[in-house]
Amino acid sequence: MKRAQTWLDGAAVIVAILLAWQFLSLIVGAHVLPPPRATAGRLVTLVGEPRFLADLASTAEAYVIALAIGMAGGLVLGVAFGGWRLIGDSFEPFMHLLVATPKVTLYPVILLLFGLGDSAKIAFGVLHALPPVAIMTANAIRTVRPVHRKTALTLRLSPTAYATRLLVPAVLPDILGAFRVCFAQALLGVLVGEMFASTRGLGHLLMASIGVDDNPTILAIVAIVFVFAGGGSAALLAAASRRKS
Repeated sequence: MKRAQTWLDGAAVIVAILLAWQFLSLIVGAHVLPPPRATAGRLVTLVGEPRFLADLASTAEAYVIALAIGMAGGLVLGVAFGGWRLIGDSFEPFMHLLVATPKVTLYPVILLLFGLGDSAKIAFGVLHALPPVAIMTANAIRTVRPVHRKTALTLRLSPTAYATRLLVPAVLPDILGAFRVCFAQALLGVLVGEMFASTRGLGHLLMASIGVDDNPTILAIVAIVFVFAGGGSAALLAAASRRKS
């Protein structure tokens, strides 16, 4: 019953967005904001174009690499920060600084280190995705309830047994929440990297479309990103909710 209600709520949100989109299109004009039907038609046309598919594949490849590095690297750093106070006190502030810094300001540094191409946009993706995972993982480890440690001492569990049987289940919901943030941030970083430091990909196509005022293509790309990011985030949120329950 609860799952059915969740699906109904999601469907209601989607319908509300589409109705608001259609209404705004009528107000400002279809040439400024193409309606949902026109955007869907443009998306179907794009899917049939080899150039678009190549851009989509380029973005997907860079995104998967950035996401993997962001999740794995952030997890390792988060465990180090949360498990060893000296390491956390020394290096975690740099993660907070990266989160607070607008990543576009680091654009010249990224170009200097990686040049134009796939490496630069992957670096942008990692730069967006890794710090939140490291910070949230470290915080999850630090806030493990003392009862877990007391249980481990009472049962005389080895460090490996403590980690696998108590620590991991305790922090897994928070780590899934960190991965949810990483999922969206990696995509954002890759797209930003493609907009400024690449000659292919959806971000590059988006900038080219803005330059020629191709609003249907702009909205089609935005729709793809919205559906993918929203669907992935919802799936990770559902997984985290099941773990907590």
